[in-house]
Amino acid sequence: MSSLIRTLTALTAAAMLTACGGGETTTSTNAPAASGERSEYERPDDHAIGNPNAAVTVIEYASVSCYACGVWHNTVYPEFKKKYIDTGKVRFIFREFMASDPTMAHTGFSLALCVPEDKYFQNIDQQFKKQEQFFEFARRRQLREAYIAFAKQSGLSEEEFISCITNPEIREAYMSRMQEGLDIGITGTPGFVVNGQKVGSSLEDLEAAILPLLGEEVPATETAE
Repeated sequence: MSSLIRTLTALTAAAMLTACGGGETTTSTNAPAASGERSEYERPDDHAIGNPNAAVTVIEYASVSCYACGVWHNTVYPEFKKKYIDTGKVRFIFREFMASDPTMAHTGFSLALCVPEDKYFQNIDQQFKKQEQFFEFARRRQLREAYIAFAKQSGLSEEEFISCITNPEIREAYMSRMQEGLDIGITGTPGFVVNGQKVGSSLEDLEAAILPLLGEEVPATETAE
C-alpha cells in the first residue's frame, strides 16, 4: 500500500460509519465563494452558487467517489442548473458527504477545497466528469499518479497536493458540513434538502418541492392506462 493511500485511509477510516461518516463541528479554512449575501439556509462556510435572495435554497450532500452522484451531476445537474440556478430561482449549495471509497472522497474533497475558491465548483464538476477514469486508475493501482496529475491541472504542485490532503483542518471542515447532513437524516448520496426539507434526488422530486415554493404548478405525471 502506498504512503498516500495509508495517509488517506488513516484520515478517513475513523470517520466512517458503514458507507458514511460523522465529524466534528469546526470552521472551514477555505472561505466560500459568495457575494457576501447568503440565504437563511446557508452556513458561513458553505460553497454556493446562484441568487442568494432566491425563494428556494437547494442543498446537495454528495461524494465525488459516489457513482450515483456522478450520474446525477453528469446527466441531471446541467438541466437543473440551466432551469433554476442560472435563472436566479434557486440558490444551490454543495456539501461534501463521505460515501463510497473513502480514499477517493477525501482526496477529491481536499483538492476542491485547496484550489482557489472561485474554482471550487469547476473542480467538483471536473471530478464527476472524470470519475470513471479515477475508478479505472484505482483498479490499476495508479490512483496516486492520477490525482497528482489532476492536482497539477488544477494549479497545485505535487508538494501543495500532499500538504492539502494531509491537512487535518481540511478534513475537519468537510466533516463538519457532513455532520449537519447526518443530523437532519441524510443517509445516502446524493441527498437533497429544499428549504430545510429532505426530498428525493430525481429532477421530478426536486421540481415537486421547488415549483410550489416559486408559485408554479407541478406538472401532472402521466400514468399508464
